[in-house]
Amino acid sequence: MKKLLFLMVVAGILIGVVYWLKNEQAPKAPNLVGRKILAPFNVADVARVEIGGAKSLALAAGEKGWTVDALHGYPADAAKIRDALLKLKDLKAGQPASGISNAAPTTVVLKDAGGKELAKLTMGEQHRSAPRGEMAQFGGGGYPDGRYVALDGSTVVVNDALNEFDGDPKKWVNTKIGEITASDVTSVTYAKGKETVKLTRANGTWSLEGLGPKEELDSSKTYSLDSALSYLNFSDVVDPKKPETELGFATGAVYTATLKNGITYTAKVGNKIGSDSAFKVSAAFKPVGTNATENAACEKTVKDFNDNVGKWTYTISSYSAESMSKTRKDLVKAKEEPKKEEAKPAETKKSEPKKAETKPVEKKAESKPAAKPAPAPATKPAPVPAAKK
Repeated sequence: MKKLLFLMVVAGILIGVVYWLKNEQAPKAPNLVGRKILAPFNVADVARVEIGGAKSLALAAGEKGWTVDALHGYPADAAKIRDALLKLKDLKAGQPASGISNAAPTTVVLKDAGGKELAKLTMGEQHRSAPRGEMAQFGGGGYPDGRYVALDGSTVVVNDALNEFDGDPKKWVNTKIGEITASDVTSVTYAKGKETVKLTRANGTWSLEGLGPKEELDSSKTYSLDSALSYLNFSDVVDPKKPETELGFATGAVYTATLKNGITYTAKVGNKIGSDSAFKVSAAFKPVGTNATENAACEKTVKDFNDNVGKWTYTISSYSAESMSKTRKDLVKAKEEPKKEEAKPAETKKSEPKKAETKPVEKKAESKPAAKPAPAPATKPAPVPAAKK
């Protein structure tokens, strides 16, 4: 019995040794968690970013800064590009994603000024968090909290959705056209065809030139007079090679806003392009004071605006286009009658009872029977003379 027990122990030990040796000899899957996704690169060396996939675009650094090819060379926001490159440089792998394949990947290729590839990222779909709370209750999905990316032949999850690399060119630029302070606007002009409407503001109150005696400015329609260029963003950048005749500026609406410092912005709204409208804007300056420092600052503001914004043609939303395409009938209404005129009908009603009071008097006079002539006094019979005796 002891011999059998001994043999069983020895057999168990031998099985364990064989299993251990087998595991040691088998190739081990590399531990990817925490590894850098991209090969090391210097952010300062990157001169071109190429994004390929369902939507593709390229960002290129030149003498005048970064530009976006999908927007016809429109200036890119250098700060946004630098932040994105630093994000890629530090991107680390999370947990491996088994059963996930990047069938239609998006690629991000970083190149230097000579065209040499510095790093390449292959991305799949976004990873979404598990729905919680009301989302789970009503069957909604979670929010994007990561991305599936390729690393050494495997697919891992990173903890950033990398939204800026989805191929939308507007994510790499500043879409704001201007930052004009509405409170600085002192006059506004709308012009289209033969009609021109001019409004001026004094002491915070707008007035419209050329009002008739029975017209007045509709104050409820003046809320956007001064802010049309304050929060204006473009939808797209129009190809500079597109002929002016196709854009319709010659027959479109013109909006002009003059500021208290003497700067004037002239905006033109042209033809529809899809659901949006063609748009151009330029600036000019006419000094209103003699302060040389202030005038020089205004001249620089105008030059910078025209060099960076005025040279481009954009498309803007229909809502923004309408705010700069008002006509006289949009701003004028019939003049309201004074309050004292409204009280006249009440006075008429009050006077009616007075007339009613006089009517009975008249009726009484009419119904009074005509006075009968006084009866003639009865004539006494003449006395009969007494008989003579």
